[in-house]
Amino acid sequence: MILIIDTTDRVCEVGIASGHNIDSVKWPWDKDTGTEVLKNIQMLLKKHQKGLTDLKAILVNCGPGSFTGTRVGITVANTLAWSLDIPVLGYRDGERDEVLAKIRRVNRSCFSKITLPYYS
Repeated sequence: MILIIDTTDRVCEVGIASGHNIDSVKWPWDKDTGTEVLKNIQMLLKKHQKGLTDLKAILVNCGPGSFTGTRVGITVANTLAWSLDIPVLGYRDGERDEVLAKIRRVNRSCFSKITLPYYS
């Protein structure tokens, strides 16, 4: 399972990719988005009867987008990836599906353990 995080825009999204299916939750960005990201990750994992240890990688939108929103998503992604010892891969707007396909077919060990924001 691959966790997907996007908090760069007015509508935030957290998703879980399993096989070629993506189950996601969207909500409007607000000052509690950091908390909402974690709540929605937990809710999706519970819905699929999985835990954090079932995650194999994390994809996160690195921007461009809201400065604070971008930092929230990247911080959550990097922290989870570091604590779970799984790769994290950043993507830019519009590249999610391409990067998701790449991470499915490439050896995950070649990906980074940290991703950086992209500010335009």
